Amino acid sequence: MHIEVAPETERLVREEISSGHFGSVDELIKAGVEALREKNAQKSLVQFFRESPLVGLELNFERDQDMGRDIAL
Repeated sequence: MHIEVAPETERLVREEISSGHFGSVDELIKAGVEALREKNAQKSLVQFFRESPLVGLELNFERDQDMGRDIAL
């Protein structure tokens, strides 16, 4: 596969490899694709909860703050 990139992109890729963050262009691209997939999965979860039927309900899930009986010291 041959991929053409802008000079700025090539500079960024070379910097990441020379700094040791990635061992190869393949490793960098794979990490980028995985990060993009993870970001999209997180976005999907946020969207799911925003569209949840529970949105807008005023539910109070706080625990009872009473810690038991009073102790006189």
